[in-house]
Amino acid sequence: MLDAFARNFSNTYQEFFPKVLIAMKIANTRLLSDLTFGQSIDRVRYDISAIDVQDRVARTDGTVDLVSDERETLTVDQDKMVLFNLSAKEMVQAGPLNPGTIIGGQVAVKLATHVDADILNQTLNAYADFDTGSLTTLIANTTPIALTSTTVPQMVSRLPALLRRNNQNLSNLVLVVDSIAASDMFQYLLGKNADFVNSLFKNGFVNEEVAGAEVYVSENLTGEATLAMATNVTAGDTITVEGVVFTARAIPSLAGEFDIGGSADATRAIIANAINGSATGKDSAVGYFEVSAANRRILSKTKRITATNNDTTNILTIVAVGSGRLTLAETFTDATDAWTKNFIHAYFGKKGAIDVVVQKESKMEMLQEPKQPGSKNISSTIIYGLKTFFDGSQKFLDVHIAA
Repeated sequence: MLDAFARNFSNTYQEFFPKVLIAMKIANTRLLSDLTFGQSIDRVRYDISAIDVQDRVARTDGTVDLVSDERETLTVDQDKMVLFNLSAKEMVQAGPLNPGTIIGGQVAVKLATHVDADILNQTLNAYADFDTGSLTTLIANTTPIALTSTTVPQMVSRLPALLRRNNQNLSNLVLVVDSIAASDMFQYLLGKNADFVNSLFKNGFVNEEVAGAEVYVSENLTGEATLAMATNVTAGDTITVEGVVFTARAIPSLAGEFDIGGSADATRAIIANAINGSATGKDSAVGYFEVSAANRRILSKTKRITATNNDTTNILTIVAVGSGRLTLAETFTDATDAWTKNFIHAYFGKKGAIDVVVQKESKMEMLQEPKQPGSKNISSTIIYGLKTFFDGSQKFLDVHIAA
């Protein structure tokens, strides 16, 4: 019976994996997949930027220009796992197949979306950002694009143009956006292509082209937001990130409370530590008090959020790998301080620009719990490496779409 359970569990797991991994459909898996953890692949990049076309003069030596080279390395350094337990009672009461079908599928999604998010996070390594400035000029202005009936046609026209301007051919293109962006886009495109609606959201693939590119829908794109805070906070002011509330206090003592520092810079640094769950100032009246375990899981595991403070710009930036659109709020006494940007990093460019090496297919293992007869510890692991080589980075754009 357990053998039958194991087989069905594994089959269910493998069935989920390829459906969720949208990123694997656009990544490049050309490099060896049988590497072990810690091994690397080196590539040499030649820089010919110093070679110029020159006039040739009879009986005069030409100028010898230099070619430089640089080593780029992909390392298989990501070692991830999921682990859970099924007791003998749970297996008997639920039936031999039911736990594997339900839990196995959900666990598969968790691991798959983690890998998916890591790959899509490589979008930040694009040769150029594409935002509101890119719609009408050649220079990004750091303002995310709010999709409207005006900006959608501008974006659709300019995306391939800017890629072509970087000496890339326009074959084998893909656009990866989230479901909200796809919905906003089809509101404009509906009048020109009704099939876009019918094909939307089918296994993450939209069976139509936009800007000459196949369209994929993923909720695992990287989210980013900036909090402008030039003025120090007042006791009682709050910051909310994905439903997790942080409250300013003169003397913090409760979960989620943070100290008001001697300056706005000092306070922003404390807030960054609180969001990150840093050991610096943790559970201290001059730092912050840790949020609940459930809230920490949201910030660090589910949304994978990292906060960075910048005293020069008076800005706190949060980047969330695989979060998609972030839900944010604040109640600052100073109305000039607020969340000023909130956007997702969408991918536009050629397939195969991001290199991924997976050591081997992930599989489930069932091990007997030593002191609990019939209880099984079930785990799955995956080892992989990611790299956007320089030549790959030239083949795609990081499209900033307002959340």
